[in-house]
Amino acid sequence: MAIKRRCNYFFGAIVAIGVIISGGFLFNRIVKAESADKAGASTRLVSIHDRDSEKTIVTNALTVRQALRAAGITVDEKRDVIEPNIDMELTGTKFQVNIHRARMVTVIDGTKSRQVITAEQSPIRIAKKAGIILYREDKIDFSNPENLLVSGASLAMKIERAKRRTITEDVEIAFPVEQTKDDTQPIGFKQIKQLGEKGIKKVTYKVEANNGIEVSRREVSHEIIKQPKKQIEVIGTKPKNPLTKGKGAQIFTDSKGVAHRETYYDLPMNIVANACGGGGYTVRADGAKVDKDGYILVAANYGNYPRCSVVETSMGPGKVYDTGGFAARHPHGFDLATDWTNGDGR
Repeated sequence: MAIKRRCNYFFGAIVAIGVIISGGFLFNRIVKAESADKAGASTRLVSIHDRDSEKTIVTNALTVRQALRAAGITVDEKRDVIEPNIDMELTGTKFQVNIHRARMVTVIDGTKSRQVITAEQSPIRIAKKAGIILYREDKIDFSNPENLLVSGASLAMKIERAKRRTITEDVEIAFPVEQTKDDTQPIGFKQIKQLGEKGIKKVTYKVEANNGIEVSRREVSHEIIKQPKKQIEVIGTKPKNPLTKGKGAQIFTDSKGVAHRETYYDLPMNIVANACGGGGYTVRADGAKVDKDGYILVAANYGNYPRCSVVETSMGPGKVYDTGGFAARHPHGFDLATDWTNGDGR
C-alpha cells in the first residue's frame, strides 16, 4: 500500500511539472505573437512613384516626409507636387506616394509664348500657371512625345483657339436703394438703416472669337446665385434757410454752386401733377405742395431743367412739373408751388 501511494505521488509531480512547462511555453508564444503584432503595426509598405519608376520600401516612418527620407528621395517642395501632402501621417499597412516633378513648359498661344516651370499635369492648370485662360473648346498639342510625368522634359504646349466657345462668368447684381425722407433732419443728412449687398448671377455666354480675340458674345442663360439685399436710407429734407411767404423771393445756391432765384406761386396743380407719372399731390405741413414721392412741385426753365427732372431747392428736393414766363428772365430760377396764398389746399 505504501509503495502504491508513493507511485501516485510521483506520477502527480510529473504531471504538475509538465503543466508548468507547457504553461511557460504557451506564455512565451503569446508574448512573441503580441510583439510580432506590435512590430507589424509600426511598419508598412510604402510605394513611391517618382518619374517613370516606382520604389517600394518597408519602413516605420510616421509621415510622407520621413518615408521619402528613408527611401533616399529628395524633392523640391516649392516646385514639385507630392501626393498626398508631404507632412501627411501614414496610416494602414500599405501606402502610395506620387511625386510630380517640376519641368520647363513652353506655352504657345498664337503669337505669344511663355515659359513656366511647373509640376502641374493638366493643360488647364499649366495654362493658368502661365497666366493664360484655357477654354474647353480649345485644342492642345504637346510637341514632346513623352508623357507629362517625365521630369526634366522641356515640353511645348501649343494652344489652338476655337472660333466659338462657351464661357461662364459671375456677374454682380446692383442692390436697390430705398430712401425714406425725414423732414426733421436737415438737407444733406443721410443715415443707412440697412446696408445693401450686391447679388451674384452666373451668366453663360456663346462667344465668337478671331485668333483668340473675342469679337462678340451672346447670353444664352443665367442663374441667380445670390439675391441682392436692398439698402434702406433715411435722408433729411429739412431746409437750412428755406423760402417763406414772408421773404417772397430769395437766392438759393445749390450743392453744385449754382445760384437760383426762388419765388412761390399758388395755383391748382391737379392737371400739372399728372405730368410725371400721376398720383396727384398733397400739401406738406409747411405749405409746400408735394407729389406722391414727396418732391416739391417746381416750375423751371425746361431748357436747363427738363420736365420731371429732380432739382435742389431751399425747401428740399423738388421735381420739375411746370414752367412760366419768369423762366426767360431767370433761366436758373425756381417757382415753388405752395398753399401760402389761398390756404385751400388746391
